[in-house]
Amino acid sequence: MMRNLLVITLLCLSVSAWCQKPSWTNGYHKDLANSYIDVYSAVGNTEEAARKMALQRIVDERSRATGRRYSINETNGNISMNSQDELTVKCRIIDEYHMRQYGSYKVYMLVQMAKHPDYAYEQVNVTDRYSSGARFIVPGWAQMYKGQTLKGVVMLGGVVACGIGAVYCESNRSDYKNKMKEQPQFAKDYNTKANNYETARNICIGGAAAFYLWNIIDGIAAKGKKRVIIKNSYGGGLSMTPIFTPDVSGVSFAYNF
Repeated sequence: MMRNLLVITLLCLSVSAWCQKPSWTNGYHKDLANSYIDVYSAVGNTEEAARKMALQRIVDERSRATGRRYSINETNGNISMNSQDELTVKCRIIDEYHMRQYGSYKVYMLVQMAKHPDYAYEQVNVTDRYSSGARFIVPGWAQMYKGQTLKGVVMLGGVVACGIGAVYCESNRSDYKNKMKEQPQFAKDYNTKANNYETARNICIGGAAAFYLWNIIDGIAAKGKKRVIIKNSYGGGLSMTPIFTPDVSGVSFAYNF
């Protein structure tokens, strides 16, 4: 029983680690004061081809939105797009995720696009760090909070399965001990079975303790799925946006309660 549980646990955790896609790849959009954040993806025969196609999708979207054709230039994740009439669009790649998919490659890009080339980007980061608080007290809760649902289920299931196993083995051990008194002619055989169940009970208790300890360490120290963190550069709910029109230029302030 314990061997099968261990094999299943290792298999599930291996699959969980392999499937650790950032949460933003499932779709993300944010409309900020100075910029937009969106996800672009593409598939190609190579990673480089998929990446170029994802970049092209950024260009195609802006072309549809403005009715202009753009040329693109990328340097260290910073992208500038220029049209023939010198309209410039600037954006940057916040994070990328590459994966193998059915013999091809798929590339995801999390992109922040400025609403005006003179606007400053809001501070946006992608992190795999979480503050789990006291969630590690409940087996699997911290893992699920970090986006690792499968690992959380394994942690919770391991503790519960071992706990049930310990109760079952203890019940049978107690029954055989009572039978030794009721049927002394079979005392030797019943004692052997009682000892076997006692050993199994102790193994289950040790397994539950190991799973719980592992849950605490993993819940506190392990990284989670990547997530997007947006920080307000101006503190509190205050935001500042430059204004450029043919008649006036200046700065607008807004406070979000």
